[in-house]
Amino acid sequence: MLVPGLIQRQSQSLVMTPQLRQAIALLQYTQTDLAQHLRQVCETNPLLILEPDVSVPDALSASDEFHDDDPDRFTIAPDRPEAAAPPPSDRDDLVLQIRLSIPPDEQNAAFHLLDTLDETGRLTVSVTDLATALGMDASRLEEIRQILMHFEPAGLFARSLEECLAAQLRARNRLDPAMQILLDNLDLLARRDWRKLREKCALDQEDLLDMLSEIQALDPHPRLSLPPPAPPIEPDLIVRANGSGFRLTFNTRLLPKLRFDDALRAQIDSHTDAGKTLLAYATEATALIRALQNRKQSLLTVGYAIVQHQAAFLRDGPAALRPLTMREIAERTELHESTISRIVSNKYIDTPQGTVPLKLFFSTALPSGNGTTQSAHAIQHRLQGLILAEGDDVLSDDALTALLQQEGFAIQRRTVAKYREGLGIAKSSQRKRLRRTS
Repeated sequence: MLVPGLIQRQSQSLVMTPQLRQAIALLQYTQTDLAQHLRQVCETNPLLILEPDVSVPDALSASDEFHDDDPDRFTIAPDRPEAAAPPPSDRDDLVLQIRLSIPPDEQNAAFHLLDTLDETGRLTVSVTDLATALGMDASRLEEIRQILMHFEPAGLFARSLEECLAAQLRARNRLDPAMQILLDNLDLLARRDWRKLREKCALDQEDLLDMLSEIQALDPHPRLSLPPPAPPIEPDLIVRANGSGFRLTFNTRLLPKLRFDDALRAQIDSHTDAGKTLLAYATEATALIRALQNRKQSLLTVGYAIVQHQAAFLRDGPAALRPLTMREIAERTELHESTISRIVSNKYIDTPQGTVPLKLFFSTALPSGNGTTQSAHAIQHRLQGLILAEGDDVLSDDALTALLQQEGFAIQRRTVAKYREGLGIAKSSQRKRLRRTS
């Protein structure tokens, strides 16, 4: 028979204090959101004064300087670092796509095409003339243009209305043979000759109307309908070449400075109601300033570990990205993996290769033939390079797979197809048709 009694048990649990919740929230804020949050806090806490910060990006003191024995030496700078890059213009998104997707030796040609666009986003100069001016092969320049047409927003760099609409449909996976016939007969569409259109497309009235609705939903001038510029991306970290290594700094260009109102702080007195209220405000302000310092140190620590691992990217670009997981960074920094995820989410770093999200540096690893691994991003970059260089012999996914395997990548055809589609590159059959009509 069981006898009632008292049993003591001991257990541990994590208590989410207001200070801990605040620290977690600050980790997830972008630079812009954090600046707005600080302004709101200062409106409700009379002990805090907000001062706009007009200094260069912040840095650690000399005693906090980091060195590495590797050839790629990194420093968290104690000196005045370079200012952050200027806010991006409305075309910077296209520039970033070019830098991440076009081989470095062909990026100048891509930028030349970008500079040649008219106000509607069309390329009014012939590719042959542009190639002559650039001193390069016209077919190679055309291949670059075909890739640019599938950047976001799709349809830029087109030479005709038909080509512009086809690029947008292809991006939506809606360019079937009937739709292509419709695009080939836009003159009949302009004349509203529905009977001939139905005959050429071999469609009934209802299907033709569906296709016309899809055409009407497209943008004939994608450059004019670019969405209003998003708030400028302000990098949280800045990395610059520093002798044989690199220097990492924390960017405070958008972050205002917080300081205590010394006159009010002198009135803190726990024996009066007003003094107790000020004491509560002081506790809140102290916790906020401590959380901001922890956020800064966490970002620097994680950023340092990331850029140290990805030094080759800083020198050579996306093709040199190495495999990296958040678990690896968590182990290096002795932070929890969930903390790493919060730190890198929506955070950007200004690098010699442009301003990129910190998440760009994390990529799955695929085996290479020499017993090492390659970043999935690097393999995608190599895949794109093979397609750009294919010339008149368009490479199928099977052929691309064979070439990559010959270079030592243990990759399968389905992965090649997935990467190609993710890069916005058409199938080999579509690329052949485009080459015949270009």
